[in-house]
Formats: sequence, structure tokens, C-alpha cells
Amino acid sequence: MRAFLYIGLLLMGFACQPVREEGNRATYDTMTHPVATDTLTVAEPEPAPAPATPVVDTALLRLSRFYAGLPQYDSNHYAPLERENAWLDFHYAMQLNWELMDSLRLRKMSAWQKETLAPAYGNSQVVFYPFSGPDFLHMHRLFPDASEYIMAALEPIVELPQPDTLSASVREKLFDSLTVSLRDVFGKSYFITSHMRKDMKQIQGVLPLMYFFSVREGFDVIQQDFLYLDSSPREVVIPHHQLHWHTTPGVRLVLHQPTTGAVKTVYYFSISLSNAGLRDRPEFVRFLDSRGSYNTFIKSASYLMHTKDFTRIRDLLMESSAALLQDDTGIPYRSFRDRLDQELSLFGEYARPVQSFGEEVYQAALDSLYRVQTAQPLPFSLGYHWKTRKQNYMLINRRKASVGRTL
Repeated sequence: MRAFLYIGLLLMGFACQPVREEGNRATYDTMTHPVATDTLTVAEPEPAPAPATPVVDTALLRLSRFYAGLPQYDSNHYAPLERENAWLDFHYAMQLNWELMDSLRLRKMSAWQKETLAPAYGNSQVVFYPFSGPDFLHMHRLFPDASEYIMAALEPIVELPQPDTLSASVREKLFDSLTVSLRDVFGKSYFITSHMRKDMKQIQGVLPLMYFFSVREGFDVIQQDFLYLDSSPREVVIPHHQLHWHTTPGVRLVLHQPTTGAVKTVYYFSISLSNAGLRDRPEFVRFLDSRGSYNTFIKSASYLMHTKDFTRIRDLLMESSAALLQDDTGIPYRSFRDRLDQELSLFGEYARPVQSFGEEVYQAALDSLYRVQTAQPLPFSLGYHWKTRKQNYMLINRRKASVGRTL
């Protein structure tokens, strides 16, 4: 197992501000951010109110760092567990693989986002990522300035076990499971659902991987709520064991970035986005509508919206997205080719779909467009063409000032 951790993952393709505890909660130390008090000069504007200090669920913060393979901020009951070989192997393997992925892919993504993408798509405080799985990582790299992220996919939401209630052998298997589940992201940039079902034997659901990506991206996971949407749609907080009673189960994470003070909210809904799934969940559509305009990100979506069973989500995204960044696995080009209210920017290189999806999802019209229109460079590979690195992305931008749906 340890040799696999140190070598196998590497070959596959591969924030730290202390907290001050108060009972079972903690608050960030704000002593280093004094507020100006000189208000005697009339010409000077009044100082802006100090931002609210985020309330921290200390137990959650510690749990998420443990599952991310990063050491605790303070000495606590995780200390002896982090001296075990299983956790140390996981920690060092993840450090190596994350640094390799960062140098080969993530830094290039961040530079491209700042120089090319952000000026093109404009500002949006909300990002929607359908068919996301637990992939907070790539969404955040491409839309780092958003304050709210909405993710939706089939993978379930399962509460994590407390590591100190498990035996040492079970903890070792837990980290084996996490390590194997991350291999596709490190090497290919996307999750394979069938692999996740097979690999996540000791722990299940999206939470361990969402913790992993959030913490590795420099955030503290400070709050968590299990919830469902009622018909309003109102977010109703419930115990985890009641999630399966509802058709729109979700989890809400609040993230705090110690280096910048930024606070972000991440939603994940375990739902089907098929026509039947959305028909049975009108509250989810209303939830999206309540956000007004939002930017949408689609990656490695298995060409689902090319089929007759996913026309509702396709039409919803075309109508409501202020900007839509996608590869060719998302909305087919034929759906927006003749839209006059949109601008289309091409990036990278179009290639035929990988063999496992067949020729029926090949888009001859999009191939022709890439041949006659100059596409801007794409300095990284993100999607199914990880072997050849012939990857394409399209940015579909609404020209109209208002793109929100009418409720």
C-alpha cells in the first residue's frame, strides 16, 4: 500500500492561521486587522464596518484537515492518529501528487483564468456546475472570485465516520480508499463514476473528496449543514439520516480562506439532472432561478445533453447562464449555433470523442468551425483527451444585459 502511495500515484500522471477556541466553536484572530478610528475630519468618509468574524465549527475544521492529509492547526485528539503510518503515507503521497498536478495543470489553469477567461466571462457571484461529482477543485480554479458554488450530480451525500472511533486497520483501509479514488483526478482531471463506486469501500459519498479539494485549495471548512429544498424553495436544515426522505437532498459547506478573509458557500445536491429528475424536482429549478444570472461550468459530462433524456437541463442552461464554459461533452453545438444573442469563443483543438463514447457524439459542424475559425490557445488539458492533450473548450457569452429567468 505504501509503495503504491509514494510511487504508483506519482506515475499515474501525475493556510495556516491559528484559531482561538471558545467552547466547541472558534473564531479567527482579528487583532492583526485594526479599524481606523480617526473620524474628526469631515471630508473623510466614515470607515466601513468591519466584516463579521466567521463562526467556526472546530470539530469540522479538524475533521476536514485530517481527511485532506494536512496537519492540524493545534494540538488535539487527532495528534496520535497523524503519527500512524497510514496517515503519514497518505500525507506525503498527497503532497507529492498535488505539487505535481499543480505544476503540470493547476498553475496553468490559474494563469489562463486571469489573463484570458476572467476578462471574457465577466463577473458573476454564482457558479453552477452540473454533473460535477465532488470536483470542487477545477470549478474553483476557473471561477475563483465567485462567492457561491452550486454543484449537482448523482453521487450520494454520506456523513463521514469520526476517525478516532475506528480501528487502526480500518483507518488504513480508509486512506487506501481515498488514495485510489483520487487517482483519476491526479492523472486525468475527472472522476469516473464506476471507479468511485468500486474504490470508495471504507467511506462513501462526496464529502471526503470535497473536504480534500477545499482544504488543499487553501480553505478552512468551517460550517456544514445537511438540507433539502422545499417548494418555496427554502433551504431546510435536517439531520443527515433524514436526507433520504427528500427528493432534493443537499449539503451546504461554508469555506473561509485565512489568507484573504474570503468566505464562500458551496452547495452540493445529490439529484438526477435528467428530464425525469428535474420534472420531479421543480424546487431545484426554482432554487437556480432565485440566483438570477449565474455562470455555468461543464466538464467531462459524458455527452448526456446530446441525448433526448437531458433536454430540460440543456434548455435551462442555455436560457439562464450569463456565460457558459464547457468542453464538447456538454451542450451540443447544434443547440446554440444559430443563437443571435450569444457570442462564442473557441479554445484549444477539437478532436473526435474518445472511443468509449462512440462516433454518434462526434460533432462534424463543430469540427468544421474549429477548422475555419482561429481558436485561442489552451495551455492545459482538462477532460477526456488527457492522453493526446487535444482538448477543446468553448465560452458561450450572453450579449443581453439581463439573462435571469422569470419566476
